[in-house]
Amino acid sequence: MAAVIDFLEFKSQSATPTLVLVGLHQYLDGGADFDAYGGMLANCRTLLARAKAHNVPIAHVRSINPKSASDRLRYPQWIAGFEPIRSDMVFDLLQPSCYSNPEFSRVMEYSNGNFAIAGMFGETTCLSTAIDAYHRNHHFTYIADATACRAGGDLPAHQFHEVVSQLMSVYGTVTDGSKWSRLLPMRRDVS
Repeated sequence: MAAVIDFLEFKSQSATPTLVLVGLHQYLDGGADFDAYGGMLANCRTLLARAKAHNVPIAHVRSINPKSASDRLRYPQWIAGFEPIRSDMVFDLLQPSCYSNPEFSRVMEYSNGNFAIAGMFGETTCLSTAIDAYHRNHHFTYIADATACRAGGDLPAHQFHEVVSQLMSVYGTVTDGSKWSRLLPMRRDVS
C-alpha cells in the first residue's frame, strides 16, 4: 500500500516538481469525446508512469460544476488508468484556476510553486493556473504534448492549443513530456 504524503517532508523536497494532471475524468454532462484526445492521453499516461517511477508527487485536479448544492456529492469517474492512488493528492475546483482550491495553494506554497501541469482544458484551467502561479512567483512547466484545448472561437482545437502553448511561455516554461521526464531527480526509495 502506498504511503500518505507527509507535508513537512514534501516541503523539504521542493526541488522535486509536483505533476498536476487536470481534468482526466468523465464528464457528468457527457461533453468530451476522449477518442479525439488519444495522443494527449497516451502522453499523460507516460508522464504518470515516469512520475511514479521517480517518486514525484502527483496531484489530480477535477472540475466540479454543481447546478445545486446536492450536485456537489456527485463526483465524476476518473478516466481508466488515471484513478488516484492513496499517496496522490486530489483537488476539486469550482473555478478554473487550480489556485482556487485553498489546499492546492497551500501545497504549492510548501513546494515553492514547483509543478508541471498537463491534461485537459489547456485554455481554461491550465492557463488560469499559469497566470496565478506567475503572480505568486511560482515556477511551473506546461507540458504541451500532454495537454489539450477545446476549440476557441473560429480556431479549431489544434490551432487553439498552439496559441495557448505560445501564450504559456509568457508565464512559465513550455516543454514536452520526454524533455521534462529527463529532468526528474533520481528515485528516492521510501522506507
